[in-house]
Amino acid sequence: FALLILPASATLVCLGQPIIAALLAAAVAATVYGLAGTTAKVVLVVGLVMGLVLYRARPLLARIGLMVSVVAIVTAPLTFARLERLPGLGETADSFKISAGHRLLIWSFAGDRIAERPLTGWGLDSSRAIPGGNEPIRPGETWMPLHPHNAALQVWLELGAPGAALFALIIAIAWGAMARVEWPPLFAAAAGAGLAIALVGCFTTYGIWQEWWLGTLSFSLFFVLVMGRLSACALARRRITR
Repeated sequence: FALLILPASATLVCLGQPIIAALLAAAVAATVYGLAGTTAKVVLVVGLVMGLVLYRARPLLARIGLMVSVVAIVTAPLTFARLERLPGLGETADSFKISAGHRLLIWSFAGDRIAERPLTGWGLDSSRAIPGGNEPIRPGETWMPLHPHNAALQVWLELGAPGAALFALIIAIAWGAMARVEWPPLFAAAAGAGLAIALVGCFTTYGIWQEWWLGTLSFSLFFVLVMGRLSACALARRRITR
């Protein structure tokens, strides 16, 4: 829902259906905020803010998004993996949500294992079999439950520096396309917000190789491309009729 709500709403506006767009956005927002999970709520807010900013200065903000994303991926073992070491951050995360504190510990463990094999990694989809990953930290928590819950760290852990470089290149291409694409401004901003939402999800929650997540990203990309064409055609027809 969060990935496609803004592009879908923008498409409806471009098709001359702003009321339906508003109702759809309200329904999805109510559904998301009725869920127990925190990530979907956070990314929806991030997406709204990003969409507004992209609407004002899309080429510039897309380039900034490109640089930030690439730096985040390349430096993940030195940034995400070291957050747990910041004084008081672990306790603050635990007080906010116990899973947040656990997430920082997982990232720290992943960073330590990355340091052991930074060039080659441990092998594709090896996160669940990383040595020491099944050892308990606290009651009901282990160092590596299936995956690091961070795409950048998972790629580094499993595929090493070459995999991280390829991942950074893919994301850079996506942001570069977002800066240049000739879609209606409203839809382009909404699509960029969807990309930002997807990246936040990748960097904070899901395993990068989970089939349902890969399927969600693939279908979202397909639908965004289709909606982009619909929005552009609708805008062109409106200009002709004028």
